[in-house]
Amino acid sequence: MKLLHTSDWHLGLSLHQAPLAEEQQDFIDQLLTIVDREGVEAVLIAGDVFDHAVSSAQAIAQYSRAMEALCLERGLPVLLIAGNHDGAARLASCGALLGRAGLHIAGRLTREVECVPLQDVMIHMLPYFNTDEARYLYPEDKLEDYGAAMRRVVEGIPLEAGYRHILLAHCFVGGAALSESDRAASVGGANQVGAAVFQRFDYVALGHLHRAQWAGPNLRYSGSPLKYSFAEAGHTKSVTLIDTQDMAVRELPIVPKRDLRVIRGAFEAIMAGAKEDAQAQDYLRIELTDSFASLEKLQWLREYYPNLLNLVGRALEMEKGQDSLEVTQLERLSDSDVLLHFYRDILQSQPDEQELRWFAEALARLERQEGGGVS
Repeated sequence: MKLLHTSDWHLGLSLHQAPLAEEQQDFIDQLLTIVDREGVEAVLIAGDVFDHAVSSAQAIAQYSRAMEALCLERGLPVLLIAGNHDGAARLASCGALLGRAGLHIAGRLTREVECVPLQDVMIHMLPYFNTDEARYLYPEDKLEDYGAAMRRVVEGIPLEAGYRHILLAHCFVGGAALSESDRAASVGGANQVGAAVFQRFDYVALGHLHRAQWAGPNLRYSGSPLKYSFAEAGHTKSVTLIDTQDMAVRELPIVPKRDLRVIRGAFEAIMAGAKEDAQAQDYLRIELTDSFASLEKLQWLREYYPNLLNLVGRALEMEKGQDSLEVTQLERLSDSDVLLHFYRDILQSQPDEQELRWFAEALARLERQEGGGVS
């Protein structure tokens, strides 16, 4: 049986306030193409289909269209668990009705982990949970930490003979590599789980971390299908295809409609290259090695790169760290902010109180003139 493992769609997410709905729809279209081309017989989604517990109407519409295309138009079962970003109760509402249509959803942890038989494969669906939820369900056990809670839950899953057993889970397995966009992963390690907890299963389809990777001999993160931070600029995004006949695994790349890139170099060299850049529509972070990040440079670069989201320049001697400008700052800057940027970028200083008063008086005079008043 051919199964497609994916996770962490994060529908509704914006990157530096730039909405990614178009890119996410393009991914869904690619996923449907892969399903048709590879003869996929079921789709496993390991959590975080949404980016927010209360999702936008657009994100919900994208999700609904994707499920209709898979379950109703193609007649495929989809098995989906809630991640930490999903609203578990909302996601799993009307579960019995959706199950009849082929959409099986596990929203919250229960003592009996839901399982779905598919031919000779048994899919066990373990949604994201926290330690307190497990303690409530297993009051007879002393669950000291998250690792103990996960062990108690997993050891309670019966494995019936005659099936390949696949676990669908959303958690942080110790030793796996984090990405910058793994915002909710526990850096301190309190919510990490050892890979040995899952050794009873033939394959563990994991979600939560955004880098596609193996976390153990039988544990795999499919990773997010799109890049959700500039730290992921060098990553290749994909979905994972599993053939349960021999448990062979293939990584199938997802090619983004607009890539996420970082360009680094001298300002003049970057400007020269921009004129010939065939990927000028990509989402960009530009790092200047020879000059400061100014509003003027930001506007010049955006003439060639309309999706430039972040500009970083050489550090000013008077400041610690790097000089950085977000494109969204342009829409929020007040007149006094523009003055401060001018002093910093051009004069490399700050205006004194007298200069600020002169500016305020000149601005007030201009506003009176534009409003028809007498100066």
